[in-house]
Amino acid sequence: MNKYKLIEKYFSNGLSAEEFEQLEQFLENDSQLRDEFYNELEIKRSIAQEKHTSLKNRFQELDNKVKKKTNWFPYAAAIALLIGIGTFIYNLQPNYQDLYAENFEVYPNVISPTTRSEASNTDNLAKAFSYYEAGNYRDAANAFNEAYKNNPADYLLFYKGVSLLAQNETEEGIGVLQSYDWELHKSEFSAASNWYLGLAHLKQEQPHKAQSYLKKVANSESNLSKPAQELLKKLD
Repeated sequence: MNKYKLIEKYFSNGLSAEEFEQLEQFLENDSQLRDEFYNELEIKRSIAQEKHTSLKNRFQELDNKVKKKTNWFPYAAAIALLIGIGTFIYNLQPNYQDLYAENFEVYPNVISPTTRSEASNTDNLAKAFSYYEAGNYRDAANAFNEAYKNNPADYLLFYKGVSLLAQNETEEGIGVLQSYDWELHKSEFSAASNWYLGLAHLKQEQPHKAQSYLKKVANSESNLSKPAQELLKKLD
């Protein structure tokens, strides 16, 4: 495998035992590659220090050792360094699935079908929300979809999307929520839609996309603003 690809896999904690041995050989025999690798280690070490000040002394000691040595570490020391820092950097990553589980809950039913103008659609709405409140999200999603065919109201798309997310049909839920421009239409469900899109992308291990939606919520006047701000801090 390409030596730079091996380094990339190392820093993403994806090296196999065989690939680790290949990387070790490259580093022992290529001084330029070794220097580049050291530089990358230093960058990662600095980031780790900022987030985990309790390990400051440990890394200071490591830093002093690195400055004193001009040649590659002995075989055993190299293995300890690579495995130790690689595992530590990997552990810095937030657990996106845990964050999703901690923050996801279905949106409450704030729609009363009898107060809306679509009288002919009341039965469909009542059925959809009955399924929704009973936790039968599969049938709720289908019922919201049928109601939307008769009356394309934004809140029907919103609750359909949330229903899909609640039954772990994440891709479909994202597709539904992204199919409508909530900001353009100044929807009352704009912030809530961005909140669920942020969570859904978090579950899909797509933190950058999740952050883009959560920032919109954090900057809104919604009651979801504070939870979004707290979640963003955990993703930094």
